[in-house]
Amino acid sequence: MTSNSPTGRATRAGGVLVVALTLAVVAGCLPAGTVGTLAPTLSIADQGDVAIAIQNGMPVPDFGWQPRPRLDLDEGWLVERTDLDPELTMADRSDVLPAIEAEADGRQRADYDDAGWEPIEVPGTINPPPGGQEGGAWYRHHVEIPRSWADQAVTIRIGAANYVADVWLNGTWLGYHEGGSTPFAFEAGGSLRPGDENVLAIRVHALPIGTRSDVAPWGLVDWWNYGGLTGPVWLEAAPPVHVSRADVVAHLDAIDFRVVVHASSGPTDEPSASDGEERTRGRVRLTVFAATVDDANVLDPDPRALIADDRLPLAWASSGIDLPEAGAATVVSLSVLFGDADAWSPSRPALYVLRTRLVAGAGEAAGEGGQMVDELWTTFGIRHVAVDPQQPRVLLNGEPIFLRGVGIHSEKLTFSTAGTLLDGTPAQAPRDILDVLEDAGGVGANLVRAGHLPADPTMLMLADRLGFAVWEEIPMYHVTPLVFDRTMGRGVPQQMLREMALRDMNHPSVLFHGLANESTGGDERTAALAELAEVDRAIDGTRLLGQAAYGWRPDDPTQEPLDVAGFTMYQGVFYGEDPDLDTRRALRTAHEANPTKPIVILEFGRWADTPADEARQLAIFEETYAAIERFRADRPDGFVSAATWWTLHDFATQLPGIGVEDFGLIRPDGRTRPAGEAAADAFAAPAGNGAEQGIDPELARPRVAPPVAGGDWTLALYVAYALGISIAAIGAALFVLTQRGGRATGRMR
Repeated sequence: MTSNSPTGRATRAGGVLVVALTLAVVAGCLPAGTVGTLAPTLSIADQGDVAIAIQNGMPVPDFGWQPRPRLDLDEGWLVERTDLDPELTMADRSDVLPAIEAEADGRQRADYDDAGWEPIEVPGTINPPPGGQEGGAWYRHHVEIPRSWADQAVTIRIGAANYVADVWLNGTWLGYHEGGSTPFAFEAGGSLRPGDENVLAIRVHALPIGTRSDVAPWGLVDWWNYGGLTGPVWLEAAPPVHVSRADVVAHLDAIDFRVVVHASSGPTDEPSASDGEERTRGRVRLTVFAATVDDANVLDPDPRALIADDRLPLAWASSGIDLPEAGAATVVSLSVLFGDADAWSPSRPALYVLRTRLVAGAGEAAGEGGQMVDELWTTFGIRHVAVDPQQPRVLLNGEPIFLRGVGIHSEKLTFSTAGTLLDGTPAQAPRDILDVLEDAGGVGANLVRAGHLPADPTMLMLADRLGFAVWEEIPMYHVTPLVFDRTMGRGVPQQMLREMALRDMNHPSVLFHGLANESTGGDERTAALAELAEVDRAIDGTRLLGQAAYGWRPDDPTQEPLDVAGFTMYQGVFYGEDPDLDTRRALRTAHEANPTKPIVILEFGRWADTPADEARQLAIFEETYAAIERFRADRPDGFVSAATWWTLHDFATQLPGIGVEDFGLIRPDGRTRPAGEAAADAFAAPAGNGAEQGIDPELARPRVAPPVAGGDWTLALYVAYALGISIAAIGAALFVLTQRGGRATGRMR
């Protein structure tokens, strides 16, 4: 979003061009010497004919909640804000780690005296609005590690740290991570002290926005750049040989399963290839269950809570493997036909639960013996999103869609009774996020644009369960040619995109990945978008790719490498005069420039500071949306597949002289603005009502065929049949299945 002149609301109309020109000048003025040498930590390694993502010496794990031994470090943190050297922060650690530890002056050591440090909430921020300043901070946490973890593979997992984080455990440096919105992990290894107090120390540098052109985001941003440990931190223990992740790529008539089994590099008594030939074999067993989502379990992060009866699996698969040696990983790939099953959509958010078990010492037969070593759980949905080859429109499960969306910033703001912003944090409880999505459903939306960042993981969990499509993106915001050159040259956007795609692999709600927002440059931007598109398709390939380009340039040629042509449309607000007429003209121009691509509108809106502004905001909604509806892709000859209002709620901004952007359809006190009432009538999208739609029990019996190659597949169209249980039990099972796919009582209207 680019609103704004620093001299007040009245001058906002020129904000788009002013900001674009200002950022280009600022980027050009930053010296070439500020380009960092800090390298990405994520790489793609070949494992036979399969690629595997490696970071910090281990496969990138699944960051979802697992039923494993776990220590949540959400209390007990201490912080010291301090000046940090940005040149050290952005330099190759092989060159500067001694200098960083010298700068630390002992803060990284276990015996450092931190008694005078300030307590701080994690997740949280070191610079809350309205007056917080970005900068450096040291975090420390004292935690007692159970003695029983001595023979386990223990990882330190961090949901997000903005912007560069270096991590020490008991004085031993484990590594670093760059990027403020995606998770990362380290093996604790020999630095861990089971049965004793351990000290985790983290140096976090929130580089002030606008001081460098080799980071993302880099320049003036129209949101609040929360720095510090903004995501949760936890320790997780697993067997030395364990399931690292289980990725599901679901098609309308097939499912691809890809399981990564990893052996930690530390000493182990668990079976591995080095223990002798008789202990080198194992087996991966996959079991699929139908999910039931209701008021009782909608906020529960444990996928097992969604299974009504674990005695009624829909299907299972099995494949023998060679257990990896210490420090190595093995990838198991299975492809199976899985047709005639419930497809996920906003109106029918049907979900499945996958249990992946690793069994050691199992025989070659799928059901033969063995010792269960580890298991991993995840949810997934069966859906297919594509561009119609016959017409420029998005198809979801083979049907044309027109999504009505709202922009959401992941933050919780506190206002005074007079409406003055008092505080803000990126930390939201699951109930807070559920409230936000209920507000989105209340204004008739079924699409969420997750600000200009990767989405909050809990928001994605709830979007899957309630039925909201999601557009999420990496923070390539207002990027200039110079910034494209510097960040792409360093590999920063590529790593952020890989991390986002890997984290969110199994979320059916994520239909779109955004690669840039309101950026400039011609050849430079096209080349960067083309490279990022290839990066995304290599990792995932099931999402549509796009950008949010300036609406005042509807014939923007840089859309060519992307699946959809995305725009921010502020006709009659920041440019043009007539919201209806100018929007229609822009859409026709965009369609003529991109005749085979669906048009996706990622922003339209206006601020509402005063009652008069609220009246104008209402007019902008009504006139702009009327123009958009003329070209809806679910109508004959239509080509617009989404329209997104910016935003659902007011949000904090670092733009000078603004403080809070009141573009929201909902006021800070929870009352709906007139534009929000109009949206509820005009959008009327059926989000969150999956359970009320009812799920046909016959569709819960998928047609399953053997894998394309490798593995054993056993059909289980209700195990109750095979067990010969009573007709009454079968009827009860069918009743349970009819209730799944959404919350039984339905919160949304």
